Amino acid sequence: MNKIIQPLMQAERGRRSFLKSAGLIAGGLLWPARASAEAPPVSIKDVRIEQGVAIEAEGGVIGRFAGSPLQNLTMLKQQLPQIRAALVGRNALDLQLAGETLWELLYPGKARAFGEGRDALTGEMIRNKPRAERHTPTGRIFIAFSTVDIALWDLRARLLRKPAYQVIGPSPRARVPVYWRPGEVGIAPAKAAQKARAAFEQGYRLQKWYFSKGAADGAAGFKENVELVRVLREALPEATLMFDNHSLRHSDDVAYALRLCKAVAPYKPFWIEEPICPEHLEGYARIKGETGLTLAGGEHWYTRWSVQPFLERRCVDYVQCDPTWCGGISEWLKICELAGRYPGVKVVPHITSPWLVAPHCVASQPESLCPLLEYNAEGGRMTLEKSMQTVEGNMCMTLPQEAGIT
Repeated sequence: MNKIIQPLMQAERGRRSFLKSAGLIAGGLLWPARASAEAPPVSIKDVRIEQGVAIEAEGGVIGRFAGSPLQNLTMLKQQLPQIRAALVGRNALDLQLAGETLWELLYPGKARAFGEGRDALTGEMIRNKPRAERHTPTGRIFIAFSTVDIALWDLRARLLRKPAYQVIGPSPRARVPVYWRPGEVGIAPAKAAQKARAAFEQGYRLQKWYFSKGAADGAAGFKENVELVRVLREALPEATLMFDNHSLRHSDDVAYALRLCKAVAPYKPFWIEEPICPEHLEGYARIKGETGLTLAGGEHWYTRWSVQPFLERRCVDYVQCDPTWCGGISEWLKICELAGRYPGVKVVPHITSPWLVAPHCVASQPESLCPLLEYNAEGGRMTLEKSMQTVEGNMCMTLPQEAGIT
């Protein structure tokens, strides 16, 4: 069994202890602080909205991040005077400066409401309820704070003249194994099998596919979902296959999700992703409890406060918080620290446009905590494909050597 797949299969069989890993992560949060402390302070000179966020330090070095197209950049423009007041004149290498610095300034104490199952800004109860849209209005604001935080990390890395992953965490890795996500929803099972086999032969031994039908599609839709799993498993008996319950992202139909999970369980999926809508804690807990399947989730969670209830209930195994959405790299590191306290839990972030942050985050952490990088073969091809290479038959991404987040 090769060295890349082996840790994943061991996790499926036994869920080894992560107490040691938790210690590594706690050290990782201090590691860049020590490295930064060795460098002289560099004051922040300006913060501006310029193709996303640009943060300029004395001497003219600029950290930039465009951020997600889903962010509320209008809010950032409106709050720019307060943001400037919070950052200008401060040491850019001070890790206390983060997205959280800003939301605590503007919305003090509000983020903790996520942990109570409430919207952080409106106070509305959101737990166990479906969303109307992929991201909530409050979520789009936290995504915007993520952009400021990531621009700060880009600036730090450029000031230290290192690629960001060497500054972010304790265990910089030159390359990381990837799982392949074709980005197709609703593809016919036979065609999916052909594409899956072709990708497998290229080295994409770990793959994620999408369910495209929900309860409203009736028995035929349910059969199509199960058929996709069956055909892929028969076509690739040796592959690691994950399945994303894409069709139920906005659904609170726990009974349907549970029935689907039970139906595909015999085909040994590596994980089922977002088996129910993001805030449905009871649904996650019931599906985990009644099926024992490995569950992944979190790409639509904002801040560590959203994550903690799911960890406390032991109903998520792979935390997928996206640093571009969850509050930034600083908040993602706090999510890693939190996840590291729960034996067996790993962090495999969702990856999204502009595609550059998740690779640096994964590469900054020990493989025992962050074993994989998601590779969107559809959206991220132009940005990431040139960095892909096979290692012992499995596809990996080689990390850049340039300073910053590139």
